This record gives sequence, structure tokens and C-alpha cells, in this order.
Amino acid sequence: MKVLLILSQFVFTLGLTSPPKQEPLAITITNLKNTRAPLKIAVFRKTDEFLKKPFKSYTLEPNGGSSPTLFADDLPYGEYAVAIFQDENKDGKLNTNLLGIPKEPYCFSQNYRPKIKSPKFESCKFIYSAKDNRMYLQLL
Repeated sequence: MKVLLILSQFVFTLGLTSPPKQEPLAITITNLKNTRAPLKIAVFRKTDEFLKKPFKSYTLEPNGGSSPTLFADDLPYGEYAVAIFQDENKDGKLNTNLLGIPKEPYCFSQNYRPKIKSPKFESCKFIYSAKDNRMYLQLL
């Protein structure tokens, strides 16, 4: 009887333990020429309107650092794409020339480099998981 009581307490205790903590998605941005202007980071799911309506948005202040890192701890594991720009004039939007070419530094996940037109989700997608939770992106 004692063994059964001890075993039931052990099983009950197991039920109270919390699941392992999820690792945040760590995005390190490199090649900053301006270490004071904020970085605007947009995270998209496949179902979102890529480059128009992000799933999550973040602002990262470099505070003089040349390779700041965002730790996004509010994303579930899954498939995403990231678009980043540095808001050098702090107007909240990516400024472009008459042809639509960005005048402010920018980058995409997978360090995708657009040739003629804006990228598609498929070109920039990545899997965020417990094993793959860190990326390094280089501003253009």
C-alpha cells in the first residue's frame, strides 16, 4: 500500500512540472553603418500578406552596437520569413526612390538578395525550431 501511495505522489508531481522553455528566435543584424537608427523587423507566416501585413513587428535600437540582436520570445515554432530595414530618418517607413529601390539599408531572411523585384515568401522562408533558433542577417 505504501508503494502505491508513493507511486501516486510521484505521478502527481510529474503532472505539475512545466514543459521545457521554448528558445527565443535570435536575429542578429550585421553590417550596420548607422549604429543609432532603429531597425524595423517584420515577421511573416505563409498565410500573411508578405511584405504588407506582418504577423509580428519589432523595433530594435542598436544603441551604438554594430551587430544588435533581437530575441523574439513570443513566436511559436514554425515556418516564417523576415524583412528588416533600418529607419535612418525615423519616419517609420522604408523610403524608396522613384523606381521603388530602397534608399535605406534592408535585408531579408536567408540573406536573400532581390535582383529586379521584391522577393516572395518562398525565397525567404525558414523553419524556427528548438534546434534552429538563431540567424545572422546582413544589411544591404
